[in-house]
Amino acid sequence: MKFSPLFALILAAAVTGRSAVEEAIDSRFKPAATDPVIGDWEGPAGSPYVAQVSLDEHGDYQANLLNQFDVADNVVVATLRGQKREGRLTLKGGGWSGVIADGHFKGAKETEGFDLQRVARPSPTLGAKAPAGAVVLFDGKNLDAFANKKGKEWLVEDGPAPWKIVDGGILEVVPGTGGGIITHQKFGDCHLHVEFRTLGAPSNSGVFLQTRYEANINETYGRTDGTPNAGFDNCTDNIHPRIRACRPPLEWQTFDIDFRAPRFDAAGKKTASATATVFFNGVKIYDRQVLDLPHGAAGRLGEAPTGPLMLQEHGMPVQFRNIWLVTPNP
Repeated sequence: MKFSPLFALILAAAVTGRSAVEEAIDSRFKPAATDPVIGDWEGPAGSPYVAQVSLDEHGDYQANLLNQFDVADNVVVATLRGQKREGRLTLKGGGWSGVIADGHFKGAKETEGFDLQRVARPSPTLGAKAPAGAVVLFDGKNLDAFANKKGKEWLVEDGPAPWKIVDGGILEVVPGTGGGIITHQKFGDCHLHVEFRTLGAPSNSGVFLQTRYEANINETYGRTDGTPNAGFDNCTDNIHPRIRACRPPLEWQTFDIDFRAPRFDAAGKKTASATATVFFNGVKIYDRQVLDLPHGAAGRLGEAPTGPLMLQEHGMPVQFRNIWLVTPNP
């Protein structure tokens, strides 16, 4: 089964510009209303440097200076740190000094220098419409496709999905509601499209294919350590993607996943492991990655030809929208 043509169609059909849903988002969560310094910065064409500005665990600003975005094994040229005073952010590190003010990030080191501006880099599949025949799991109207999962019995439904739909038709995790929501319907091979965003605080959620194989959702923007977004840590022995394509907090992000379920013979013996090709914000970070027998809590379930999709609740708010999947023709 191949989904590459479908993914190409999704790219071509993706919405450009702001949608009605995006316009309706509560202004508290718009990046410009929080901190316009945080995010991606780049210079004119041919500039040797780009930067990602974020807050560290102490609440101080840090800027990772890079040669380019979204490449494998990206090496940080230097990390500059500093604090903002009177509208100016002054940073130093690795022999570099820099200032962010009046919409520019200017830096220098000996004879080198850069002049960067804040840029938005939306995923090319952001707002992609579900193709004809797709299974629409969440379109902003209701949670009819989902149920609450029952404690440690991850495949058992336990009443209606308890998460909330907030302004703009956005699905928001409600912490402390049981660990996650699962779909009524079970799926095997599929192409899955999910849009999500973290809200600027420590975040932990995930998209569980068949309620077993977890693509992590974490607040990892600007970090080069820890579990990255889309890492299948529970079934790949901590094989992390070599490309960190995370966007800043409060910006919408996308997973587009081509999933091939495990295969079994007539006697129930597994003959092939599950695999996943993952595009994170339009960047391919996994190509037919083998997903082995899950461990941890999901490991109790074993493996199967089909299973429900689960969105995880891990005690922290995360938002979702525009969730749908396509299954292959029989």
